[in-house]
Amino acid sequence: MLVGLWIGRGVFKAAALVGAFVLISAVWLWDASLLTTAADQNLRLIKTITGVLPPDWASKVESALRIFGADRALLLVEGIAVAKLVLLSLAYPFRRPPRR
Repeated sequence: MLVGLWIGRGVFKAAALVGAFVLISAVWLWDASLLTTAADQNLRLIKTITGVLPPDWASKVESALRIFGADRALLLVEGIAVAKLVLLSLAYPFRRPPRR
């Protein structure tokens, strides 16, 4: 039973990841400037959060996050969140009642 639970969770996470890629690809084909705007907003968010660090650390952390593409990685995380929300909203009526 435990193995089935883990397999179900893995399938759900894989479906959410594929759904996020499909969502990002669809938005890219529809209007690529939306993704650029979202990445810019994510970069502003990163700058705001790193602004609370000491001045020397803030610039180093921001540079490291830019190198690793954190603004684009946040886009993927946001896409996964939307895909999971869609999957859960579609599957909610079919869930088993919790055991007591």
